Amino acid sequence: MTAVTVSQDGPFTLVDLKNGTLVDMRVELSIYRQRLTLFNMNRQRKQLAIYVGRICGLDFTAARYACGEDFEQITEAKVLVLESILNRTFANIMLTLNKPQFPVYVCGSLEQAKACLQEKHPRGEQ
Repeated sequence: MTAVTVSQDGPFTLVDLKNGTLVDMRVELSIYRQRLTLFNMNRQRKQLAIYVGRICGLDFTAARYACGEDFEQITEAKVLVLESILNRTFANIMLTLNKPQFPVYVCGSLEQAKACLQEKHPRGEQ
């Protein structure tokens, strides 16, 4: 099994990280390539991305890349699904440091993530 699987779920691009994955540049580049493939298959419409999975760590360089120009070109908004309040707090600190070039939200469940994106980034019929 690969460390990450990217799929389309209606208007959402789901990034499913295998539990225990260390997210480094190799993993971020894999995420980018998979998301770019979906982006090109879906008429280059910017994605509403939802990231799920319990990672074991995040490399600072990879975190900065994930907030940068390459991802900005394919991302309308992104949600990190983090069940732990401590992880959500840490994520908000990292987002402040990395200054993403697109909106990033932190939610406690997949259902909350979908509701958040539908509310803040509504889409008409495709």
